[in-house]
This record gives sequence, C-alpha cells and structure tokens, in this order.
Amino acid sequence: MILALIKLMRLYYGFPLSCGFIVVVYYFRGGDLFTIRNELLLAWLSLFTTISAAYIFNDVCDVEIDMINSPLRVLPQGRMRRKTALAWSMIFFVAGLVLAGLCNKTFLIGMGILVLLLLFYNMFSKRIGLLKDSLVAFLVISIYPLTLALTEAVQSPRLKSLYIFPIWLFLSTLGYEMLKDIRDMKGDRQSNGKSIAEYSGKEWFLRLARFIAVIAGVIGILPFVFGYCKHIYLVASVIAILLAILSTRKEPSIAIRYIYMEVFLITVGSAVDLMVYGP
Repeated sequence: MILALIKLMRLYYGFPLSCGFIVVVYYFRGGDLFTIRNELLLAWLSLFTTISAAYIFNDVCDVEIDMINSPLRVLPQGRMRRKTALAWSMIFFVAGLVLAGLCNKTFLIGMGILVLLLLFYNMFSKRIGLLKDSLVAFLVISIYPLTLALTEAVQSPRLKSLYIFPIWLFLSTLGYEMLKDIRDMKGDRQSNGKSIAEYSGKEWFLRLARFIAVIAGVIGILPFVFGYCKHIYLVASVIAILLAILSTRKEPSIAIRYIYMEVFLITVGSAVDLMVYGP
C-alpha cells in the first residue's frame, strides 16, 4: 500500500516543483530565508502535499486512458483500488489546505484557488482541447504568485529576474506538455469531448512544441544577459539551451526528458548562483 501510494504521488515531479518554490522565495527574499523559515517550511509542505494530491487524483480520473498509455501504473495494475486512491487524494488536498492556513490567510486563499484549479483540470482536461496544456503551464507558474502571498519582497538586484523566470517556466512547461500529449495520443483518443488528441497528431503541433521548447531555452539565459544573475547561472542556462535544441531531434517520449533536465538545471543553477555570489 505505502509503495503504491508513493508511486501515485510521482515524487519525481512533485518534489522538484515544490523545491522550485523555495528557490523562488530565495530570490524574492534576496537570499534571506532564515527570518521566514517556519512559514516557508509550512508553505513547502502545503504545496508538496497539494501537488501529490493532484497527481493521485489525476490517476483516478484517467485510469481508463492509462490502461492504454501507461498500463504499468498503480491503478491499471490493480495495486490499489480506485476508491482508495480517491480517498488518499482528498486527504492530501485537505492536509495541504490545513498547512496553508497555518502560514497566513492570503496564502490559504491562494492555495484554495490552486486546489480548485487542479480539481477542474483533472476532471475536465480531456475536454478543453488546446487550453489543456496552457492550463498546466499556468498551474506550474502559480508558485510565483504564491510567493507574493507568503511573504514580502526584499529589494535586491536579483528581484527583477522574477519578471523573466515565469515566462521561461510557462513556455518550458507548455512545450513539455505538448510533447507529452503527442506521446499519449493513442489513449487520449478514447476520451470524450474535445480531446487534445484532435490536435496532437498533427505535424504543426509537433513543430510548435519544439519551437516553444527552444524559445523557452533562449529566454532562460536573459537573467544573465540583463545582469541579474552571474556566471554559475550562465553555465546552467547555456547547457539548458543545448538541451532544448537537442530535444528537437528526439522522439517526444525522449524529448520530454531533455526538457525536464533543462528545467531542473536552471532551477538548481539559479539557486547555487545566488548562494555563491549573493544578492
């Protein structure tokens, strides 16, 4: 049961994304996390728990499609009952909101909105066509407004980089999701309504996904170009651009791994850059 639940949580997505929230707060606070360490820990736990709940709920909603696209996942294999997984997702959602309430009222409201959007996405994503991938990208960059809800900004030269990072992350996520839809096209065709599969099989859709991935990679270097970040970030962003370009030469199932590595590299590189050079 425990191993099955951990697999449903998809830690390889939820943990890096929630840690990315800490990096955003790190920049927002000009390198000072100590004074808000208690609130930050609660906020991180709230976000991590909520993301985990969303992935569990996603598998509950998509179990029939996953039998085609991902038959080795927990629910298609019958390693956990669907009702049990649904109960766990609701427990995690509630826990995330309780933890958010321990931070402050504004953060609780922000997390409440995020939970509603995650529920909407998981229940209706297969019926909203091209809006599906944009909604995912919007949900991912919600870590930036949540930072505003958690704490006040500390003025520093790096603060302006937070005007660029959301654009980079939105486009990176959008390209990633489009490529993933191409990979999952077979199962998505079994869904009802205006499925993304109506578009993901088109050649223009693949070309657009690759173009967006490359543009995102190029945008990732702008914080260095404008002088907001230093040389460690430069190295990370150059490698990220190369990964984005290389992803265009790979099949979608492989290309998404390159984009995942790109996002991970930029996130870690930006954090280390601030640690070494300061605000």
